[in-house]
Amino acid sequence: MGIRLIVEVLASAPEALTHREKLLLVVLAEDANDDTRVTWNSVERPEVLRGAKLSRSQLYAVLKSLAAKGVLAKLAAGQKNGTAKYQIAEFPESQRPEIPDTEPPSQRPRIRDADDAQRPGFPDTDPSAQCQGNADTEPSQCQEIRDVSVPESGTPTPLNPSTTTPLASKRESQQQNRGDGIPESARPLVDGITAAGVYVRWPFKGNGWFPVLAMIAKSGVPAMVDHALKAASRTNVESANYFLKGWSELPPMPAPGTERPPLRAVSGGWRPFQNPENHDVYDEPLI
Repeated sequence: MGIRLIVEVLASAPEALTHREKLLLVVLAEDANDDTRVTWNSVERPEVLRGAKLSRSQLYAVLKSLAAKGVLAKLAAGQKNGTAKYQIAEFPESQRPEIPDTEPPSQRPRIRDADDAQRPGFPDTDPSAQCQGNADTEPSQCQEIRDVSVPESGTPTPLNPSTTTPLASKRESQQQNRGDGIPESARPLVDGITAAGVYVRWPFKGNGWFPVLAMIAKSGVPAMVDHALKAASRTNVESANYFLKGWSELPPMPAPGTERPPLRAVSGGWRPFQNPENHDVYDEPLI
């Protein structure tokens, strides 16, 4: 990985490069060797295309443009058992190893840290930042400073409430109800059809449930389940969409307080069928 080479490209690449050319050169520098300036892997890798924001056809157009401007050279063509190799040219004002860094590292042993407050032997310059008598105590834990995360009752509010708290339990229950996308009003209809052994897909999403909910309010769940079971007994049904037309033609539920009409009584009352005692009736010809 050429970290130093990336810095060199960003700082010393020719001004004539376009933004697209410079971005691709930075991506190639990340893959190249700092010393040889030669790329290791294929330039067609998804990482290169994504990092340079180029398509495959655009990639080769930008590579050709970089070569024409003299900042990139193709050393070897791609073969069956090897990838193409590209070398990044040296720039006039690059920070190569022989040129010292203009900013000496501040953490070298021979360079004294400019901040004496953190060196051994120096007292803390912020006396109010620590509690008296306990140098490792956070300010919010000092007795004279109340922790704002703890209410007056003295019970801190947990950052991540456990599932035992009422709020977390209610939220978890709501998430479970919404997990399958079935509205609560439609749940009795779905469960009733499924419990009867009719397994169909429910492809409704979002507003697609509105017609179903309207039919439930008009005709009721029992009538819709009964219709679905009858329809499924006649043909193989895979989706609940098949039931929509029949559901829309169901009658509305009776108004509250409507009484069931009386049935007509049969004279003599109902009696179960009995075989005739005279078996000669079986010998009579059919008319």
